[in-house]
Amino acid sequence: MGYYHHLPSFNYIFIRILIITTIYTIDHMARLVDGKKHFYLKNEIWRKTPVIYRCQSGRSDTGVNELKSGQTLDYSFETYFLEPALYFCHFYFERKDRVLDVYAVDMEDGCSLDRFRDRCINHHIEWVIREDGFYSHCVYFRNDEYCSKPPPTPEPTPLRKWYNW
Repeated sequence: MGYYHHLPSFNYIFIRILIITTIYTIDHMARLVDGKKHFYLKNEIWRKTPVIYRCQSGRSDTGVNELKSGQTLDYSFETYFLEPALYFCHFYFERKDRVLDVYAVDMEDGCSLDRFRDRCINHHIEWVIREDGFYSHCVYFRNDEYCSKPPPTPEPTPLRKWYNW
């Protein structure tokens, strides 16, 4: 009886295995790709001086780039299950600079349509940079991959000013 008394019980071993398996599963699921997200940057400052910017998330960094007058750039990135999606940029123009979130999940919620249309109509957030500040709106496009007869594509939402320089 003395020897068997020091061995861990079946329940103790089972609970330890269950905890280790749960931790491994959560860690593995956090690495699964949840989807690809897009945002656009458009420079509507009509001067020769470009807007200098650097955009980052927890997993990626665009490095320092320039956005020339009239130029539009498309950025896409992957979001991961159980990780908040946040992308922010630091903008510089002449003597001005501004840091702002260009993509966050709550911003996307403002673009969402009803459940059926959300599957058939994709959207992205477009940021427009002007001399007086930063504007954004939702732009919609058809998703023929999921729907053979998607509903008509809605018009983009009106531009809304969010930030001054």
